[in-house]
Amino acid sequence: MKNLNIRVLFIGLFCVATVCNVKATDVLLGLVKRVLPGYEKQFVFKTKILPTEEDYFELSSVGQQIQIQGNSPVSLASGLNWYLKYYCNSSFSWCGNQTQIPEKLPILKEKVRMQTPLHTGFYLNYCTFSYSMAFWGWEEWEREIDRMAMNGITTPMAMVGVECVWLNMLKRFNYSEKEIKEFIPGPAYQGWFLMGNLEGMGGPLPDSWFSRQEELQKKIVARMKAYGMEPVFQAFFGMVPGNLSTKYPEADIIGQGKWINFDRPPVLNPIDPLFEEMASVWYEEYKKLYGTVHYYAGDLFHEGGKTENIDVTEAAECVQEAMQNAVPGSVWVIQSWGGNPTEELLAGLSKKNTIIIDLCAEYWDRWSERNAFGGFPWVWANITNWGGNIGLHGRLDAIASEPVRARTNTMTFPWLKGIGNVPEGIGTNPVVFDLACEMRWRDSVPDLTNWLHDYATYRYGYPDEVLNKSWDIFHKTAYGTYKGHRRPSESYFCARPSLKVRTVSAWGSARIYYEESEFEEGVKLFASVKEKYKGHDAYEYDLVDFTRQLVANKGRVLYHQIIRCYKNKDADSVTYYSQKFLDLILLQDQLLSCRSELSVSSWINQARNCMTDPADKDLFEYNARALITTWSDEKSQLIDYAHREWSGLLKEYYYPRWEMFFDWLIQTVHGKQVPEPDYYSLEEAWSKSHIIPASSKPDLYKLVEDCINFN
Repeated sequence: MKNLNIRVLFIGLFCVATVCNVKATDVLLGLVKRVLPGYEKQFVFKTKILPTEEDYFELSSVGQQIQIQGNSPVSLASGLNWYLKYYCNSSFSWCGNQTQIPEKLPILKEKVRMQTPLHTGFYLNYCTFSYSMAFWGWEEWEREIDRMAMNGITTPMAMVGVECVWLNMLKRFNYSEKEIKEFIPGPAYQGWFLMGNLEGMGGPLPDSWFSRQEELQKKIVARMKAYGMEPVFQAFFGMVPGNLSTKYPEADIIGQGKWINFDRPPVLNPIDPLFEEMASVWYEEYKKLYGTVHYYAGDLFHEGGKTENIDVTEAAECVQEAMQNAVPGSVWVIQSWGGNPTEELLAGLSKKNTIIIDLCAEYWDRWSERNAFGGFPWVWANITNWGGNIGLHGRLDAIASEPVRARTNTMTFPWLKGIGNVPEGIGTNPVVFDLACEMRWRDSVPDLTNWLHDYATYRYGYPDEVLNKSWDIFHKTAYGTYKGHRRPSESYFCARPSLKVRTVSAWGSARIYYEESEFEEGVKLFASVKEKYKGHDAYEYDLVDFTRQLVANKGRVLYHQIIRCYKNKDADSVTYYSQKFLDLILLQDQLLSCRSELSVSSWINQARNCMTDPADKDLFEYNARALITTWSDEKSQLIDYAHREWSGLLKEYYYPRWEMFFDWLIQTVHGKQVPEPDYYSLEEAWSKSHIIPASSKPDLYKLVEDCINFN
């Protein structure tokens, strides 16, 4: 009987493994069909779980086919990407692709194997769902999930459709649909809603949006799970509508004060009996809509909030207990940001059911200062992008070395579980994403000069010494790692005009840390091979992006020249250089119109195309416009936080602002006493307008020459 049981167990395990293998093969062949149609028969995928319990992939040639073996679909997809990058000189990104590869794939002379003890490849930030993904449909999400798998993402946030959970849950607590819709914000503001920073902004949402998002999230979760990913859903941590006390006057509801200029939603004290009831319904409704997952994210007291009259330790314990009651064995995902999570909060948590994402670890090292947060499982994660701004930026040396430092720190490594990418916005600086994702597979610091030469080879299709030299320069300049350099250098074009521009966004910096003439030499080198790379998608995207940064740098020099002339009361020079500054804005606008990814009309059309009703289209367009300009519906320090150097936006929004400023400047330098313009009236008017800038098809290469030669 004992032998029979063992045999039955073995057969059962074999069947499970076979079924999983078939599913893995299906999803991987589907991936190949989408990214490299026609190449499906040249790949063989094999799932094999080894006793070491490490994630791994192994590449080899079997006859004329490339065999990729790994322990999971994500590992297999990572192996596919590794082969395509390093043996086919091919790449896939948000910012142009390189798919010109041999009809017959190169044969491997020997096996290639990569493995890692870090099982978690964490991805996304609450803000990403607003700054980049607010209006995505399945077409965009399908591409992004494929990109996740190819880059080793195992644990992505999956916040689409959470408004449907709120709708269903609050209905069970005496809320009408009208009241619920007044609570839930528009699509551009979901990120800050989920972090407990605001409610209602940009709404109310139409009925059709709820059904759209529910259907979309079901597709997203199904595809993520097909890859073996662990989606991260939203936890219930006590955030409730501001008017809950009118329905439950006995409940212990604690106001959370202000976040910037917004009234934060209050927190229902997790110790209160109503919390347990609401949490139970929350997870029940989530499961009805989207099934069960094992990771739930949410942060008490994010970026402020009030802890008075709350026993934080007991409250944290209650939040986690409710989660465990609903989904036994689930893990609470907590952001390390500012002072959070506090020691008091961690004291109430189970370490085996908690994981901390250490945000912006490429700049700060809270994981080291706090000794792995007292021995909690944690993930090293880089942000790099803020607000969706598109300035060239990436602390490459830190991203290459800091994860290795974490892996070799004997005090913290036992609790290090993975590597994460948590950008506020995506669609920029693909080199950073590639390097950061590879660091989950690397246990030593790569030689970045060699790595960047390899990157240039697979990004543009074949090796080129000139491009290698240009990337050596970009590494030392825009992608350098400097003390105090946390964010990209912001463009003066996007700044609200004044006599003392120091920054564009409230927490940013317009300072340039590198030698601008050296960066310019890098751009000239990069552009010098244009005849060789004409028609190559990734090269042309980067040519636009690097030249854009050069133009922005020139604008900075011009601005300071104008201010010097103004202080010297040189009216003619103020007039002359002001016009050159305006001409430079228009030149950059034309350059960026060469890429649809860098056009504001693409963003606006994406928002409008979500809906069919004209009024709903207008509401979503307002969401899209306001977020990247005024940010909200009133004056605040958030204005221009999400600024973008995009065609159409430069011409229709930033240019008129600077034009108003220079008109005022010229009048005052001539001695006239006139008040400085009210920029907010212009900003608000643009956010509420409905004129979409027309697209054009300019000559990219002529524009690049014009930009380089502008002086």
